[in-house]
Amino acid sequence: MKKAIKIFAVFLVIAAFAFTPPKHKIVGKWIIFAPDGSYSGEYVNVEKDGTYNVTLPNGDVGERGYYKLEQSTFSLKNAVAKACGEDYWGRYKMTWHGKDSVSLVVIEDSCSARRYDVVGVNPGLKRFKK
Repeated sequence: MKKAIKIFAVFLVIAAFAFTPPKHKIVGKWIIFAPDGSYSGEYVNVEKDGTYNVTLPNGDVGERGYYKLEQSTFSLKNAVAKACGEDYWGRYKMTWHGKDSVSLVVIEDSCSARRYDVVGVNPGLKRFKK
């Protein structure tokens, strides 16, 4: 009986860690900064359903697509095939700076236009606060 209780206790501890929600959440509205660190007037909405869209200063959607987040690897694919090719995903290492800021570094992305947008001119993203 004691052995069964110990096994059950170990299972509970493992289960608690396995089902602990992630410390950081990417879902939400993020401010996009200009290379000099000023606010660019653009922002990105990262949705729970695995999609994102970039809103331009005039309110138009400038880009949209799909994302995946696995550990610290952030992958994205543009919705419009002509932007980077059909079903082509770029991979980036995501680093959190506190709870409200992230930066990305290229792991693999041969789509130069997307790579430039994501890391070429963008020093990072900051969570939008109401």
